[in-house]
Amino acid sequence: MSIVTSRFLRKHYNEALEDLEWRSSAFWQVILQQAFYMPGRYDENNDTLSALLWVEFKRPNGNVKEVEEQALDAAKRCILKDNLLWIWAMTTVGVSFRMWFISRDALRLQPMHGTDVEADKSQYINADSYEAAIFPEAVRLIKEGIPLRVPTIVPSQSLKLLTAGNGGQGAFQYGYNSNYDMVEAGPSHVSGNYDYDMTTAGPSYVGDDSNDRSSGWYVEVTVEKIKHTFSADEFVFRDAKGKEKTTKKEDWESGRYEGAKVWMFRGKKTVYFSRTKIA
Repeated sequence: MSIVTSRFLRKHYNEALEDLEWRSSAFWQVILQQAFYMPGRYDENNDTLSALLWVEFKRPNGNVKEVEEQALDAAKRCILKDNLLWIWAMTTVGVSFRMWFISRDALRLQPMHGTDVEADKSQYINADSYEAAIFPEAVRLIKEGIPLRVPTIVPSQSLKLLTAGNGGQGAFQYGYNSNYDMVEAGPSHVSGNYDYDMTTAGPSYVGDDSNDRSSGWYVEVTVEKIKHTFSADEFVFRDAKGKEKTTKKEDWESGRYEGAKVWMFRGKKTVYFSRTKIA
């Protein structure tokens, strides 16, 4: 499925086919702004912004090894500067792209699609091809796994690596279902780079009483209802450590999050919430 979905994008795409880096950059900036734009930008309570996705652009005849080395170097600096557990990167050559995951432990490019090799132009996907369907799926995974800082790690279920045709698989080391807002950022000062930022907030609060903010993390979960004929129904979800937790209806209470009604289960250090009614 092509991600060139409008005449406006088609115009940028056609211009990006020229061997000029700034035209390639312009095309991908439009794509990324559409993929990641949300109105929130700044967390007043914590006064912080952190990198989410680092992007390196090259013209169609650009050096693949060079663009990947630059992306990895930038990702390492982001991880160390902001004390992050992981970050994502995207490298582009003309109108083709590849998405990566970089963890604090490994500090190397781990592909989100294709085989686990670097500097291989055949692993890059043309934005106007069927294989480009990987892009929106990668964006979804990135939005669900916003980088955490080391002092505030909340482990959750691992993200699934994308696969493409003949692609192999690697493994994500961290995942986090977050409700922090993505934001649109302007281009960085380094030519060919585009650094998408997001607010790094403290724990989200979910509840009706704004004065009752007990300590702990607030994590959104998917709850499965197990029906029973001769006993109370059970509601099952995976906690922050990835362990299955079984609860009853009476264990949940209603609250509000960003103006929407949610259902909450309070653990010892974590409050879990579901947007699906517990009934």
